Amino acid sequence: MVSSKKNWWSRKRVYAVGAQEMNNLTWQITGRTPAGFSSDNGPPENWRDQLATRLGHRPRRIGILAELALFGALDCLDAAKETALPGDVVLRVCSLRGSVSALSQVLEQNREGLPMPFSFLQSQTGQILPALAAVLNWQGDAGVVVARNPMDLAMLACHQAGDAGMLLGWVEEAKPGRSAWLRLAPCTSPSAGFISASSFEEMVSPSTHYWRLRQAVIEIAPACD
Repeated sequence: MVSSKKNWWSRKRVYAVGAQEMNNLTWQITGRTPAGFSSDNGPPENWRDQLATRLGHRPRRIGILAELALFGALDCLDAAKETALPGDVVLRVCSLRGSVSALSQVLEQNREGLPMPFSFLQSQTGQILPALAAVLNWQGDAGVVVARNPMDLAMLACHQAGDAGMLLGWVEEAKPGRSAWLRLAPCTSPSAGFISASSFEEMVSPSTHYWRLRQAVIEIAPACD
């Protein structure tokens, strides 16, 4: 009888936790990169100088892609008024073409012999992650995703997000360059009307302030009046 009662309470607890998780799938956009997400609106021309000023030194031994990621991520956290990133944040970066300039350099060096070690490391898109972790003084769940549809990164991150939400970036080297980031934090579902997001542009629009995951569909909503 005791065992049966214990199992009943165990099942009840699992159900309660599951219900709580289902109710916690709403996030508020608390920060975004000032440059926005337009493909024609890249970082400022002196972004590398701005990054060096921010860090107090010029980054060494990392590629352009990782530098762009640092610039955008720090800008986004500034907008979110966060000086540190919580450990249980999910950090995801999307890049379709990866470290193009470093790959070209490695191929050129390969024609003359073996590529230089740092050139090879810079050609690895995953080097973005240790660069971000070092500058943010952060350890946690991070990953680089290659996806043709930028919405795929958002969907993946929403399914994997923890209690502290997400930091998401879309980074490309190709001119004018891109380092567009969003910081999303869990929140209580607002009274604003949600609609299914039909495009990436809708999801990252300045008028969009909330994301919600419902049955494998991301819904969006504007700011509450």
